[in-house]
Amino acid sequence: MASQKRKTHRLRLNIEAVCQGEGKFFNAYVVDISPGGMKMDTQTRLQDGDRLSFTIEWKSPLKLEGTIKWSRKDGLHYLYGIQFDRLNAEQEAGVREITQDVFWKNYGG
Repeated sequence: MASQKRKTHRLRLNIEAVCQGEGKFFNAYVVDISPGGMKMDTQTRLQDGDRLSFTIEWKSPLKLEGTIKWSRKDGLHYLYGIQFDRLNAEQEAGVREITQDVFWKNYGG
């Protein structure tokens, strides 16, 4: 399998998300995020290719949809790489707001 290079830099964080997919509702933690996608950590077992919807509570709820591109078991948890489905301008602005807020909190002094 050929390795893929990320098109955008992802910022590491730990934000809770409420998720829905494949007939399941579950909580997960967003480990990193960019306008192209995110990595999430959860105890819920899913499959590559599953489509999910997420609500991330930040300054206001941010609703996103995406597809699982890869998965890895990590102890009792699972890590998933999610590629976002087309973000509208409001969703993209919400993702950028999260990354900017976390960046300035951690690195801006």
